[in-house]
Amino acid sequence: MSSVKSFACRVLAVIIASFISVCCISRAPYSDAHADPEDDLAQMAEEILWLTNEARAEAGIKPLKAVPYLNDVSNVRSRECIFNFSHDRPGPTIMPDGTEEYRFFTVIDDSLVPWTKAAENIAAGSNNAEATFDQWKNSPNHWKSILNPDYTHIGVSVSYDPNSEYKYYWEQIFVRVDGSLEDEYIPERYKTVPVGSGDINGDGEINTFDIITINKYLADRIELNDLQLESADMLKDGQVTSADVAVLEKFVLGEYKVLPVTMEMIMNGETGYN
Repeated sequence: MSSVKSFACRVLAVIIASFISVCCISRAPYSDAHADPEDDLAQMAEEILWLTNEARAEAGIKPLKAVPYLNDVSNVRSRECIFNFSHDRPGPTIMPDGTEEYRFFTVIDDSLVPWTKAAENIAAGSNNAEATFDQWKNSPNHWKSILNPDYTHIGVSVSYDPNSEYKYYWEQIFVRVDGSLEDEYIPERYKTVPVGSGDINGDGEINTFDIITINKYLADRIELNDLQLESADMLKDGQVTSADVAVLEKFVLGEYKVLPVTMEMIMNGETGYN
């Protein structure tokens, strides 16, 4: 009975998502200026990831986490768009109830990505990421998906076929997943690199701005990259909690003279407290 309920919920989620994604198709007049079949398509796709999360940051929305598997299925979709520029796939997928389903989401193996909501943006014709992103930015339905705070993960790809109508084909696939996925990462054009423990925002100083940053993370308002998480782990116990905030506050107030501060150091009075 639970599997039937789960499938019904999935169908409802898809119906809702389809209202968002059904119009998310964008074409641009084809320009082949400087086009090169050996272009690094993966780098072009990565730039779309950067632009997407930069737009979300400007809107005060948490970044999307990229997943290699979702990039791979996105590549399947962008290749399919060469022959069928549509949110429908070229052939059907047989659903658990025996019906045939053509829509884009069937490309995802939900045993690997247990999504509860999905959408897709596709575009064609442009040979660079910024121009393609502008196509989506100028389309309300595309932009709605890009800035939708419900989505948590993303896959992006671009495919090139010199013998096709539009030559370049771009795809974004958005999903909501309650939890983490294997090999997920936050795409950053300029990765924040802290200068040691406590410098969470990477500005080279340890001050109240770092306290604000760690509190935002604990309130689930922002994400931190791997280096920031390491910097925020003041106690070096493998997790970031309110206890790390307390240590950082004591350092900023001058009560602690060193970072990081382990529990052993605190017990032995080795924090430089005066």
